[in-house]
Amino acid sequence: MPSSFSFPGDFRRLWIGQTISAFGDKVSRIALPTAALLGLGGTAWDVGLLAALRFLPFVLIGTLAGVWVDRLPLRETMIGADAGRLVAMGSIPVAYLLDVLTLAQLFVVAGVVGVLTVFFEIAVQSYLPVLAGPEGIVAGNERLQTSRAVAEVGGAGAAGGLMQILGTAPAILADALSFLASLLTLTLMRHREPPPARAGRPRSALREAREGLAVLLSDARLRNLMFASTTVNLGVATGNALVLVFAYGDGKLSPGAVGLAFAIGTVGLIFGAVSSGAIARRITLGRTLATSILLTGSGFLLLPIGGNEAALTTLIVSQFLIGFADSVFNIHVLSLVQRITPPELMGRVNGTALSVVFGTGTLGGLAAGFVGTVFGTLPGLVLSAGIICCGAVFVLVNPLRRIREGGRVALGSDAVPPCGEKG
Repeated sequence: MPSSFSFPGDFRRLWIGQTISAFGDKVSRIALPTAALLGLGGTAWDVGLLAALRFLPFVLIGTLAGVWVDRLPLRETMIGADAGRLVAMGSIPVAYLLDVLTLAQLFVVAGVVGVLTVFFEIAVQSYLPVLAGPEGIVAGNERLQTSRAVAEVGGAGAAGGLMQILGTAPAILADALSFLASLLTLTLMRHREPPPARAGRPRSALREAREGLAVLLSDARLRNLMFASTTVNLGVATGNALVLVFAYGDGKLSPGAVGLAFAIGTVGLIFGAVSSGAIARRITLGRTLATSILLTGSGFLLLPIGGNEAALTTLIVSQFLIGFADSVFNIHVLSLVQRITPPELMGRVNGTALSVVFGTGTLGGLAAGFVGTVFGTLPGLVLSAGIICCGAVFVLVNPLRRIREGGRVALGSDAVPPCGEKG
């Protein structure tokens, strides 16, 4: 039965804009480092720095950005972020045509886009519940996740074609235009949110950030979700860093075979996105989260179990399982957080969550380097699988174990209301 959205036309506009933007983002993720390497004489260090500038802002400013998102109108915040990213990305093909493009400009653009993306991602996660409504949150996240998964495949092909036809730097114009498309869909929205209520004297950003963290820690559902997500993300980041080492080193696979395995993994992402709602309705949300965590851990565990001889087969199955489970887990965690978090605290909760996600990703990469060097690749994959599976503990205990639709949980004859509601 299809879910009804509170503002179906505006959600459709958001979905279209984010779908186009997801394709553009994939193009720039490939074209930007390619331009550094092939056009400007960059090194592996330069490429690594470009990647770090894309994610590091989430770790450094995610929580404080959430404070400002709670203070500002969400749609206007997203429009401002898109306008800034349009100008920043658009400056690269312009500089290329004027023959003044430098590595320094690429670094500045990557940093500016990274900071603005923090604000945009926190705002869009906070705005979705407004447009979708309580009954449409899961369906809305399913559609956005599906678009992003499809963009992982189609965007890579588009990037290759555009770079072949236009060149690497001009191809980045596609990402700039995708921000323009997103900006236009936002300006065409008819819904106008009321300005955030601000009572009394302005409070410090740090105090408001602490309030968001206090909500995460005081509500048992949000606290367990944060612990589960942190554990899973740490294990996944550790495992992902070792997968390529296993594929090329232990498995002796070719780049073409590895590319095929990862493409099939993207199919798993899509399949998980379109089926996540049906799965939760059939086996309950708590069991869905636990099952997706265990499937993710099993995906990494398959590689050392299969060994070197069956490396290609196990890598294909592994990537499909991980992609499928990742979609299901992320959609339901995000939807549940959006359902039970008070609207006035949504930015701070989302900002803190994103900081944790990217922070554990950084830590997982470092852990992989240590474990892979000291103990070897296969033991490292076993360890990462074990860490991931530990995350299931947090969703198999109350109150998440008995979670019901709408963010409520049954505890005997009582029910715990969504965070922010009075019992």
